[in-house]
Amino acid sequence: MPVEQTFDASEHVVIPGLINAHHHFYQTLTRAFPPAMNKRLFPWLTTLYPVWARLQPQQLALATRLALTELLMSGCTTVSDHHYLYPDGLENAMDIQVEEAERLGMRMTVTRGSMSLSEKDGGLPPDSIVQDDDEILADCERVLNKYHDKSDGSMLQVALAPCAPFTVTKHLMRETMGLAHKHNCTCHTHLGETLDEDDYCVEHFGCR
Repeated sequence: MPVEQTFDASEHVVIPGLINAHHHFYQTLTRAFPPAMNKRLFPWLTTLYPVWARLQPQQLALATRLALTELLMSGCTTVSDHHYLYPDGLENAMDIQVEEAERLGMRMTVTRGSMSLSEKDGGLPPDSIVQDDDEILADCERVLNKYHDKSDGSMLQVALAPCAPFTVTKHLMRETMGLAHKHNCTCHTHLGETLDEDDYCVEHFGCR
């Protein structure tokens, strides 16, 4: 591609762009939130869920722009963001992230994450930030059809990303895997991050 400026890099080290394979852009807005600091995973999440439940489109756009800018300035040229938060009004989260990535020229895998198992059904998140399985799967299909570019050197791909065993149903996990196979895309999740999650899995699934 034609360039407008060149510089002498003879005294520099040139390396390939770095890759961040797992990020949560929206959490840049709460990374110094005092009530959540120094807590174990589950208490940290339950402290922040009510805050994240108020996330609006403009806030997600700004968080995405901030995170992408920080990454680019640190030498990262490819990123995967695990976005699983869909409170009311944020149904177009993937569209927002794609727009911001294209604006800044970042190669990105947007991950259509999901949470469908609320606290009342034995999960961890409150009702305000979960969706039902059918709604999630329909939007996964929409996002894949609209954005997933499987070509070599693609600047934009889609992965499917059920959040964790304590936030999604078994049915959703299985159906998501089937959809990923259908579209030849990656699946992504959290698994066995902490003792909290290990204990949950032993209690509910009989294994770690």
